[in-house]
Amino acid sequence: MTCVFCSILAGDLPGHLLFQGDRTAVLLSLEGHPLIVPLRHLASLKDVDDETGAEIFQSAKRVASALHLATGCDGINLVLSDGHAAGQDVFHLHLHVKPRWKDDDVKLSWNTATVPALERAALANEIRKRLPPATSV
Repeated sequence: MTCVFCSILAGDLPGHLLFQGDRTAVLLSLEGHPLIVPLRHLASLKDVDDETGAEIFQSAKRVASALHLATGCDGINLVLSDGHAAGQDVFHLHLHVKPRWKDDDVKLSWNTATVPALERAALANEIRKRLPPATSV
């Protein structure tokens, strides 16, 4: 099966291209909010190089500004779902730039209970041990 975002970017499917950078493009989703997608087919966040990651968030900042002005929204959520368990349904990485209004019906929720300090410390240590070295952009 062909990737819908790759097909739109190739001109094989219709879509609303808002702008294109060196590594990313911004499309309007079928739900009517911007999506930032890498130009290369990258399925997961683990596949993203630092330069593309930086451009994704530079594009998010740029499009969020325009979205505020265009819609008068009260806020914006940036949502990136990575993997089936996270709700990813198109396996070409994409960042939703979702406009929000006071009292809208969008719900983002998870358990916000405080994890005990010893568990947090143990998890922090495990994550630190597995962090790859930082690279400069």
